[in-house]
Amino acid sequence: MGISIMINIIILLALIALLYFMQKKHINFAVRVLSALVLGLILGFVLRTVYSSNMEIVNQSIIWYNVVASGYVRLLQMLVMPLIFVSITMALINIKGTNTNLGKITLVIIGILIITTAISAFVGFLTAKGFGLDASKLQSIVGDISQGALSYEGRLEEFSSRPVPQQLLEIIPTNPFASLAGMGDSATLSVVFFAALVGVSALGIRKKKPESFEFFLKIMQSLHDIVMKIVAFVMRLTPYGVLALMAKFMATSDLHAFVQLGQFLLASYIAIIIMLIVHSIILVIFGYNPMKYYSKAFATLAFAFSSRTSAGTLPLTISTLKDKMGISEGVSNLSASLSVTIGQNGCAGIYPAMVVAMIAPTLGINPLEPSFLIKAVVIIAIGSFGIAGVGGGATNAALITLSALGFPVGLVAILLGIEPLIDMGRTMLNVNDGMITAAAAGKIFKEVDMDKFNSNDTSSNDAEII
Repeated sequence: MGISIMINIIILLALIALLYFMQKKHINFAVRVLSALVLGLILGFVLRTVYSSNMEIVNQSIIWYNVVASGYVRLLQMLVMPLIFVSITMALINIKGTNTNLGKITLVIIGILIITTAISAFVGFLTAKGFGLDASKLQSIVGDISQGALSYEGRLEEFSSRPVPQQLLEIIPTNPFASLAGMGDSATLSVVFFAALVGVSALGIRKKKPESFEFFLKIMQSLHDIVMKIVAFVMRLTPYGVLALMAKFMATSDLHAFVQLGQFLLASYIAIIIMLIVHSIILVIFGYNPMKYYSKAFATLAFAFSSRTSAGTLPLTISTLKDKMGISEGVSNLSASLSVTIGQNGCAGIYPAMVVAMIAPTLGINPLEPSFLIKAVVIIAIGSFGIAGVGGGATNAALITLSALGFPVGLVAILLGIEPLIDMGRTMLNVNDGMITAAAAGKIFKEVDMDKFNSNDTSSNDAEII
């Protein structure tokens, strides 16, 4: 067994060396990420096939693969809170115009996020109905309920004991340093709130105490520069992280569950594709070339797909918006940071809508009946606040929606068996929505350099390393 594990580790190292060679040859960043994704899938499939009779070897190999896979994700997670704090603060300080303009930009960003979430929920209902999805057909599928039952029951009890007013109150941090450390269910939103308060307060002293403002600005600018330098370093590691993440995913996923719930899986990805088309229409409406947009966004979306973490993708999202698409730093930071916690189209829109649409017929309810549909879409849109920013965002969003409608929640546990594969597409859609929102807001407030957007530069994420 030891020799087999060693061989598997050597294979991973050889593929890492190949990706490093591609980097030294200055091959495009997006090409390297795509290559890593494909190589990772192939490696995971080979491991699963060769050691099908002895999965212990696969599991032991993945423990070593995790040094690269989980290590990279942890590096990104390490950056999230500092990045949100400095980004939001600097965004507010750097926004052109008055405080009124700043408020308008924030409201427009939140408005676009909520509207697209409502649209995604509507798409989720239509797709589920079009595929004839019915929860009663899945009751015989036991799947991996025993592993997830305690999880979803615990979450439901937690959410039931925390009414909406209490959840809103928890956004205000009693200890901002604890929120910066990631403590609490609403830690990300709390950091956004605290950073916004700091930024607005700084603007308040800009005229009254210009010396204090300039001193604070220099401190924040230095912090921002240092954090972004770390981001540039971590971004260089993206292909290696994607390689290990995809190998781990393919080698350890429950492919049998994918087959059992294949119809729901297919319907989910059809809904995701429809929303990507909706996003493209939004781009056209605001005067962007969708092909140019997706060529620049590819590496970011590929990482979101493989890592399944919107928060972890945040550094790459902000960098892409600013450096590749020419959207101002303020709008990029605000939109990307807010989209991590508000209105995620995949996790907080499509998924809960499809689950509701599957359960409704078993209760004698037509999910497309106008009054019910409007009520459900409103609940889903409101429930998207903060839910997607915590672990298991899609499951949490579904639990809150089902609980608000008085629906049974057992289906959530049944679907846990295929969560990893669906979550990849949902996370990609979540990140794309934040970027689309930034693009739209940038055009509305003239905070975008269209010459940079229309340029052929797609490699600026491959920034210099420390």
